[in-house]
Amino acid sequence: MFIIKKLRGIFYGWWIVTASCVIFLVVGGTTFYGFTAFFNPIVAEMGWTRAQTSLAFSLRSIEGGIIRPIFGFLIDRVGPRKCIFGGLLVMGISYILMSRIDSLYSFYASFLLMALGASAALGLAEYAAVANWFKRRRSLALGIVSAGYGLSGVMTPVLVFLIHSYGWRGTMVIAGIVTMAIGMPLSLLIRHRPEQYGYLPDGDKPEDKTYLIPAGSETELGCGIAVGKELSLRQSLRTRTFWLLMLFNFFPSFFLSAMTVHEMPYLISVGISEELAALTMMGITTSSLIGRLGFSWLGDIYDKRHLLAMTCALQVVGMFIFANIHSPWMIIPFLLTYGPGYGATFALLPAIQADYFGTKTFASLRGLYALGWTISGVTAPLLAGWMYDVQGSYHLAFTIFAVLCIFAIPTILAIRPLESGYSPQNNSAHPE
Repeated sequence: MFIIKKLRGIFYGWWIVTASCVIFLVVGGTTFYGFTAFFNPIVAEMGWTRAQTSLAFSLRSIEGGIIRPIFGFLIDRVGPRKCIFGGLLVMGISYILMSRIDSLYSFYASFLLMALGASAALGLAEYAAVANWFKRRRSLALGIVSAGYGLSGVMTPVLVFLIHSYGWRGTMVIAGIVTMAIGMPLSLLIRHRPEQYGYLPDGDKPEDKTYLIPAGSETELGCGIAVGKELSLRQSLRTRTFWLLMLFNFFPSFFLSAMTVHEMPYLISVGISEELAALTMMGITTSSLIGRLGFSWLGDIYDKRHLLAMTCALQVVGMFIFANIHSPWMIIPFLLTYGPGYGATFALLPAIQADYFGTKTFASLRGLYALGWTISGVTAPLLAGWMYDVQGSYHLAFTIFAVLCIFAIPTILAIRPLESGYSPQNNSAHPE
């Protein structure tokens, strides 16, 4: 309460947005987008195949698919702050342990420990907190949070510089220290629900009637479940919309799972310099800001289903360009298509989830969506690494992943639309 009173001049939800954004920028950038910088140095020193090294990322996805639903339930019950703080502590320790590995199995063990911390600290908790603190401006707030990941691409060239200066082991130690020194204090700013501190979402006063639903305006999802209320976990799982959203998450994640691991090795293999390959990862996340901020603003105005279909179309075009890169100039159209399309989904997906199901079990549902990502997270990095070991090329793997993404477009459009005239101020919805 002391911190909230001291920061009362600005609606506290925006402080949660800011803290979450910085955590994503520094810690998320190192753990996800920046980790591709470690791939080749580790392979070169340890002498492992790319498939063996990629297996660590597949194991991380298996663990995430199992652990993230558990953390989702925990976040909805005890709040996000403790999960983020503990997860960042585990991540910092895991980086330091990884700097000391001397075998493939110790690499896998330390990597799994890092994945455990990331499941608790990155994504579920921050999005759940922000979704609770905003309603009318939820899509924009979530977009700003996700912009932290968009800015985090700067970590890739930073890590390349540090690896050249201190080696990959020294850089791991630095990453661990930075994770704990920056992330853990920021996690203390995160709060669960505004009602616990005398607020309403968006900073409205209790006498404001914005969130009252007019009598008779509630309609039903399938199975007689009313939208306009906070749905329980069981009620949400009984809807067709939940399963379509899970399927929608599934298709584009093959490319993303493989790209975050093999982006630099792939580009270097087709003649792109290491420096430009590192800048490309930064370019992906930076160009994603167009989608994260632009589409999130549009998401508070227009039908999120149609916006998500557009983002998938952009991703498909970018994926095919990436699969056929043979010259540095082709990186530009890839960044201008894939980046905005990919970035927009990170703001629109949690927002559309909250529109249909409410926020009572927000983190639990997000955790269950991780089960859908597990298959792609396990198979995509391993398949791409294996194809390179066998064929000496990543082309076929990334082409397959681009084709899979096409199926996400009809999937999102198959969700029944919210009632015409729907807005975040009125939670009524069309029957499913």
